[in-house]
Amino acid sequence: MRLLVHSGFFATSKVNENSETEGYILTTPSRLLLKSEIPNLSPCVRVTADPVLFNTWQLLGEWFHNKNEEATAFETAHGLPMWEFRAQNSRFDKVFNEAMASDSEMMRLVVKDYRKVFEGMNSLVDVGGDTGIIAETILETFPHLKCAVLDLTHVVANMPQSENLSYVGGDMFQFIPHADAILL
Repeated sequence: MRLLVHSGFFATSKVNENSETEGYILTTPSRLLLKSEIPNLSPCVRVTADPVLFNTWQLLGEWFHNKNEEATAFETAHGLPMWEFRAQNSRFDKVFNEAMASDSEMMRLVVKDYRKVFEGMNSLVDVGGDTGIIAETILETFPHLKCAVLDLTHVVANMPQSENLSYVGGDMFQFIPHADAILL
């Protein structure tokens, strides 16, 4: 806890004004993990601590030492690429998707506080944009933009298209649609 206080994740405070006893209190970063707060990053912490990813981190040394140009660290740990693993493991796929969605919700803060980043653009491609949460968030503030979400075909197969939001199935390593800006 002292390390987390030192890093600013928590703070200490006197339990009451007549006591020397200290307790721990939340700070802005630690509030981002509360499930009661919207948006929050608790699903991102859950996916990072999930045994599937944790096992990957534990094998990083072996992966670096035996670097196979064809295999990622995830493939070294699990025997297949993450996308194939997710397709075969619905529990991990759900945890991963929840983490990506919570991370995407944080984009509301970026759009609100850093509007100038998006001003002057007419089009944007969200590469690896999953179900389009970030693109939808940007469109709420900049409805004139033409946004495309590029993700694997099975991810965007049944997503509803609109005048300003389209979904493109494909591999980002093979093709990225043209736009004024690419969000990765």
